[in-house]
Amino acid sequence: MRVVERIRNAIESNRWFESMYNKVGTIPAYRSLIARRVTRRVDYVERHKQYGLMIELSSICNARCVFCPHTGMKREKRLMGDELFDLVVNRVLEQGIQPPTIDLFNVGEPLTDRKLFVKVRKLKSLWPDAKVRITTNLSLATDSNIDEMLASGLDSVHISLNADSEDSYFRIMGLNYQTAVRNIETLLEKRAATKSPLNVMLSMVLCPENRGDEAAFVKRWSKRVDSICLQRAVDWGGGVDVGDPYRCASKQLYPCNDLFERITILSNGEVALCCQDYQGIIHSNVREHSILEIFRSRTFEAFRESHLRGEIASLKMCRNCFAVHSNGANWLFKKFN
Repeated sequence: MRVVERIRNAIESNRWFESMYNKVGTIPAYRSLIARRVTRRVDYVERHKQYGLMIELSSICNARCVFCPHTGMKREKRLMGDELFDLVVNRVLEQGIQPPTIDLFNVGEPLTDRKLFVKVRKLKSLWPDAKVRITTNLSLATDSNIDEMLASGLDSVHISLNADSEDSYFRIMGLNYQTAVRNIETLLEKRAATKSPLNVMLSMVLCPENRGDEAAFVKRWSKRVDSICLQRAVDWGGGVDVGDPYRCASKQLYPCNDLFERITILSNGEVALCCQDYQGIIHSNVREHSILEIFRSRTFEAFRESHLRGEIASLKMCRNCFAVHSNGANWLFKKFN
């Protein structure tokens, strides 16, 4: 793991590191630095139309994770059909959007879409410099689709493992731990054999069911995968009761960069406020409107203005999300020219 990842994981999993980090966020000079970087980054993204894309190819999932709102989600659980996917791609092309990243997931398991890697190939042919990524529990993987994954041009796979034992894995996700581990092992073996550049990340969402497993999880996988992410559970805008994960955090919250520079399109064609907007509160669809027309609408702008004015704590959708509790770190390493 890189040093920055080790630091981030320590902040997420250790209250002492978190309290030290939060003190940095209260320093006036630091807050002014982040404010300047926000202004420069937003201007850069808008001028160059370098908006990241999150395209939810599937809102169907085979897991029932305790920290995920999927089981209670009221919108239709479906695949994004070819016609809608092609419409989204054409909208992006027509508007000259140049996505640096394209994430093919949101609230759902992308491997439920049998045409996933056909779509990866299409996106890489249109935007070869974009980083195309998926997040998956990998339980539905087979030798065949692992081969497809490695040959498709996919840049990164983020595997939600979330546990270091069979019992805690089943309690958290309702799936078979040995199946997931076997599929990870197969992916890593095939990646080595083919010398694929695919980046592999493993994640653990921290919750009561896996408390105390962090060290063993990191020790087991840190030398085998490219990165490990420890992340506290969030409440998805009030959709999941996860207690108060940021009770030690500074009251001075920072703007979320995704709200300004990543466009999330749900499997039904609606543009979501962000990746945490699992229900879709905007109710504007790419079938009727251009993507940027929706993304620059008054509804979005109102949320952005509240973030910039420091009123984030008043927003139910935002106040318990990791992005606003990061002390502006998401803005620090962004490019501007």
